[in-house]
Amino acid sequence: MRRRCLISVLPIVALVLAFGCEQPADQPHSRNASTVEPQPERAPNGDVQLRTAYVPAYSYLPDGGRKAMLSVLLSVRNVDSVAMVTLTHVDYYDTGGHRARRYLAEPMVLGPLETVEFTVETEDETGGSGANFLVYWEGPTDAHPLLTEAVMVGHMASGYVSFASRGIELDRRPNAEVLGVEPGSE
Repeated sequence: MRRRCLISVLPIVALVLAFGCEQPADQPHSRNASTVEPQPERAPNGDVQLRTAYVPAYSYLPDGGRKAMLSVLLSVRNVDSVAMVTLTHVDYYDTGGHRARRYLAEPMVLGPLETVEFTVETEDETGGSGANFLVYWEGPTDAHPLLTEAVMVGHMASGYVSFASRGIELDRRPNAEVLGVEPGSE
């Protein structure tokens, strides 16, 4: 019994330790420098489509009148085995729908099957219990949608909690106001 309990706790401890490593909030994790230079591919007809993914997250959960603080790992995966895509913006929003943080200072190319990660530290309660991310990206019109997930890990009551939420692809393209660019300069 004790051995089985230890085996089930080890993966959670590993996640907690991984989230404990500090890195500037606006810098992605797990970035392979060799994929920064290529430009995004275009579909055979030359079209590039702007897309948006919505990912729910939680920076804390209610815990008996207190807040159980959670660290958040946003994983953005290019699941296409052929097409490169470009992340144009990764924004973190609070419960009230206000942008709390923008993670990318400039666009980032993701090669085929490449993954990049962004973190919200455990002490950061900015997002609240209704936090979310919007991931703005572009790629060939025939590229597969990105796989986006938020993984939350934290201490609650007398143990650890970890769970994930999967993002969804939104139907409409981002507008200039959301992206922070002047109309007509897109």
